Amino acid sequence: MKIKSLNNANKYDNSSKKSFKGMIPQKVLEDLKKQNTKESLKLLDSCLGFNAVYRGIENMNPDRIAREMADKFHIGTDFGNNPFVAAFSALTANICHKLGFALPSNVYLKDLTGTRYSNCMGFCTVYPYDESIFRKFREGFPLKTTVFNARQDWSSIQEYMIQSKRVNHSPTGHFLSVFIHEFMHNAHFSNLQERFGRKGERVFSVTQRKFTNQDTIAMIKKETSDYGAKNPCEMIAEEMTELIVDSLNPKTLLPNEMIFKMNRLKEPFQMDKLIDACWNGDVKQLELFRKKKFKLKELLNKLKD
Repeated sequence: MKIKSLNNANKYDNSSKKSFKGMIPQKVLEDLKKQNTKESLKLLDSCLGFNAVYRGIENMNPDRIAREMADKFHIGTDFGNNPFVAAFSALTANICHKLGFALPSNVYLKDLTGTRYSNCMGFCTVYPYDESIFRKFREGFPLKTTVFNARQDWSSIQEYMIQSKRVNHSPTGHFLSVFIHEFMHNAHFSNLQERFGRKGERVFSVTQRKFTNQDTIAMIKKETSDYGAKNPCEMIAEEMTELIVDSLNPKTLLPNEMIFKMNRLKEPFQMDKLIDACWNGDVKQLELFRKKKFKLKELLNKLKD
């Protein structure tokens, strides 16, 4: 997921010592509650959850969390001793596990300066070789590794996500959105591998081609986010992130499986078709949605044939 400059909401902390100044203040919480809209109450739930995690962060041991993730999920980790990334990763792993999504092989925190991911909050390794990663780290990351950028100040992620939601860069203002988004890239890639074997990598590459159909782009911006309208790969990660966040119990930060399934069925017809095509690797249908020459009405008629 790309970093977007949002009126100084995006902050970097290159020091090893965290400032611990990222809790959402009471006034913001009160304002969200007073607005009393569906979206403001969702943001309020996220802020309360973030503050709860924040209050306990100084007592969290990244090494202990790493051992627990290895024992429970067989996930290798390198959190760089960052308690925020450790806590957010563990929460996301539990969410995805409960919903039955494939988990990444590893979760790393790395300074991505000098790589093609320098302006990304994170990425998932879906190719065995990446020139910019090899050039900086002298080796590659294992396939299906989720990597988060150490340049991002993760202690201020809730503030960033509130602004990101308000400008429609993200479909949700939840503090776990970036983590769920990257885990969903891995789940999507793993699903295509399971369906197509070694050809899964080739099918996944098709989902990384940019949308050119303006009707499809407009639909995704309305239903999901501006960032999701970049390509099918980002669309599916953004859409699944929103569905997962909307299913979370605000107190436990675990999903209600029934709510997740019900929300999935409520999508508009054309979005439902696009999501299925992308998730299942139906290249023919996916290309119909993606390409410029087809108008949306013409596309829907073709899908009905």
